[in-house]
Amino acid sequence: MILQFSVQKIFSFQAVLVSAMAGLFYVYQGELAAQAAFYGGGIVILNLWLSSRRLIRVLDNQNTSSNQEVLVLYVAAAQRFILTLGLFILGMGVFKLPPIPLLIGFAVTQITYFFSLLWDRK
Repeated sequence: MILQFSVQKIFSFQAVLVSAMAGLFYVYQGELAAQAAFYGGGIVILNLWLSSRRLIRVLDNQNTSSNQEVLVLYVAAAQRFILTLGLFILGMGVFKLPPIPLLIGFAVTQITYFFSLLWDRK
């Protein structure tokens, strides 16, 4: 239950940050840059959601061994990597979003995720 509350706080913080960042890109570079920044931040938020679901499922299942739990987490990390790569290809290749705002949106939101984990420990 504590994990779900922490994840909700991180989701909220990231959603506000991505929205503010997309707004700044909209003001200074236009609608397409704002969409790209929002899309980049959305990739991180989607990854957090998938990771939290997987972690909660592993923690709730009392019948698995520690080796199985580690395997599940490694598979989840590989899936997140492939998903992230695929979404970058989709965003820049298919949707033709500008790469710099997309990467900035991704990077800032990812950095926020790590800082929120540090702040949550205090």
